[in-house]
Amino acid sequence: MSLTQTELEKKLAELIDRHHVPGAQLAVLDGDTITEVTAGVLSIRTGCPVSTDALFLPGSIGKLYTATLVLMLADEGLVDLDQPVKTYLPDFEVRDAHARDSVTVRDLLRHTSGFDGDVFIDTGRGDDALPRYLQEIRDLPQIADPGTIWSYSNSGYSILGRLVEVVADTVFETALRERLLEPLGLEHSVVFPEEVIGHPHAMGHVPNPEDPGSLMVSPQWGLFRSCGPMGASLVASAGDVIRFALLHLDGGVAADGTRLLSAEIVAAAQQPQIDLVDDTVLGESWGLGWILDHFGDVAVIGHDGNSLGQNAFMRVAPAQRFGFCLQTNVESALAMYRELADWLFEERLGVTTRQDPAALDSPVVADPSRYVGTYQREGLVFEIAEAEDGSLVASVRASHAAAEMQNLPPMDDLPLVPVVRDGSFLLELPIADSALLAVFFNPADASAAPTYLHFGGRAHRRVS
Repeated sequence: MSLTQTELEKKLAELIDRHHVPGAQLAVLDGDTITEVTAGVLSIRTGCPVSTDALFLPGSIGKLYTATLVLMLADEGLVDLDQPVKTYLPDFEVRDAHARDSVTVRDLLRHTSGFDGDVFIDTGRGDDALPRYLQEIRDLPQIADPGTIWSYSNSGYSILGRLVEVVADTVFETALRERLLEPLGLEHSVVFPEEVIGHPHAMGHVPNPEDPGSLMVSPQWGLFRSCGPMGASLVASAGDVIRFALLHLDGGVAADGTRLLSAEIVAAAQQPQIDLVDDTVLGESWGLGWILDHFGDVAVIGHDGNSLGQNAFMRVAPAQRFGFCLQTNVESALAMYRELADWLFEERLGVTTRQDPAALDSPVVADPSRYVGTYQREGLVFEIAEAEDGSLVASVRASHAAAEMQNLPPMDDLPLVPVVRDGSFLLELPIADSALLAVFFNPADASAAPTYLHFGGRAHRRVS
């Protein structure tokens, strides 16, 4: 039985109240019907109510749009996913010469390039923002050999955006608008901040540093133009995000019958490319742009997004033609997403989301020295230490540009809670509303001392 608009409105209102979210927008797909509901306010400063046509920052959900543009070019025979990126971008450089010459387009789509990925650089508002970004990341360090491990890479998607520009002979935002937003009839999706002004729109909210228990409007709205293909370009309603997803549920055909992608490449994008290590929050594997997961025995695809005080989630079950997009105007809404997803999928399909492994009764670790050390990637360092009681604690230092804009609180001596899965712990950062799985692993030898810490979708290499 389908969920009614009244039921959805009631549940969304309950959830934003329970999880202290200023406002939210929800679009639920059920068969051929999209039901859009809202709750709360767009900004605590203005008190304007959320409307279904309001624009939010879907964040990294926009990576799916970038991936779709690349798949279009592959369909047209202009891009071979298994060719090195350098085939299409001769000026592409990273620190490691082997990676520079061997990282493929497929590697970037599935986050297996092996180079550090969270580099946010302001290269200006001009049409040369992406070429300049590529020049700025020429010294990007390698954390693993290409194709060997999965580690989420924002930088990889800006490289893909530049590939779109070169191969399609246009700027990224024009390609996004002309190849996707307009053909799909997405009237509540725009690509530049100045286009947002004519629409009701959400402001992000972050903890108030003078009163961490309360929220304030985020001092910055959106990321740099160079981050556009990472998801920063897209500003959209939840309903429009679901309407975009329908392109992939309908085998590449738009609502008006226009074919934008081949059925073959749509199907290929939803096939597992690589398994994930921390496989509870996101999913069990990655496709060509898509998170791939199972809720019970139901196959699910989707993506999440976070952008300076806004947090969005999208999950759909293609076979059942059921799913949703949730957009919120708060920094972290993971707990709300999980509760909503469980309710929606259990009510409609009788399944729930993938759960975290259960915590052990004791926090004491049998061999803490196995894990103690420093693990790092570009802009982020984890110091893992043994506490007096034999448990493990983590101290986190963030220095990348996005962290500076977020005005992060101290993150010292945070407990690592061991779970029933070997080498895995639950870790909750003070900027989050839920614990995430932290996994220590060695891709070369599972029985040896860990060489990586995987957390928040990223691999951090052990350096001491």
